[in-house]
Amino acid sequence: MIQWDTHMHTTFSGDGHVSPSDMAKTAREKGLDGIIFTDHLDWDYMSEPGRFDLDIPAYYSEMKELQKNKNDDLPEILIGIELGLQEHLVSRHRQILAEYAFDQVIGSIHQVDGLDPYYESYYKGKDIYEAYEDYLGAAISNLSLFPEIDTFGHLDYVSRYGIRHFGAETGTLRYEDHKASIDKILEFLITKSIALEVNTGAFRCEMTEPNPSYDIIRRYYEMGGRLITIGADAHYAEHIALSFEEVRDHLSEIGFTQYAVFKKREPIMLSL
Repeated sequence: MIQWDTHMHTTFSGDGHVSPSDMAKTAREKGLDGIIFTDHLDWDYMSEPGRFDLDIPAYYSEMKELQKNKNDDLPEILIGIELGLQEHLVSRHRQILAEYAFDQVIGSIHQVDGLDPYYESYYKGKDIYEAYEDYLGAAISNLSLFPEIDTFGHLDYVSRYGIRHFGAETGTLRYEDHKASIDKILEFLITKSIALEVNTGAFRCEMTEPNPSYDIIRRYYEMGGRLITIGADAHYAEHIALSFEEVRDHLSEIGFTQYAVFKKREPIMLSL
């Protein structure tokens, strides 16, 4: 059973809707042993400037206060962050990680050349192959420049919103269509001991599989990858631990027996 949700957002995120304490209380009500808050830090977010400029001192202070006042109504609480990776932000990200003792750092690609695949503008003038290869190329570039993360978030995030543009039937990012790029990403993660995140937020976006899809997760396992984290990417309390049991069954079928929870940037392996 999956007892930890390692990816969630609160009102500290520009798109969060629920306070940290209420998110934590709901997680306990859902039977979780622990959670990791991972609010967004997306500097230079060109689609909506400033929206994801996380107030890190206030965020870190409130999370520390929640930890200090933990009672039986709350699960164990760890403090993480989700960094929106861009090539020119490497030194600023390194500085933040040197200043704050986060438990877990998620690295995610939310922008490619200043455009978020959430918006239609990203797809203008691109066919599906180009749109998805551009995204995967940005992932490879950013990981190479900044491997100081613990887990790589929603590898095929672009398909979460690409299905709106290209249609549900054709919009899925399939491993078979992008073998070389995906293998390069997975090989890098394995070599650098960076976890692959299994993100169930896909299920609230009309997808039938997590991000990344099961064929990509299966390929990761075939290549020797065993280090995974599991998070619902919840922005509302009701989405905490979304579809965890369904995903657990698929992960077990692939061959996984454990998942990771990062504490003080070190993976703690827990049974599925």
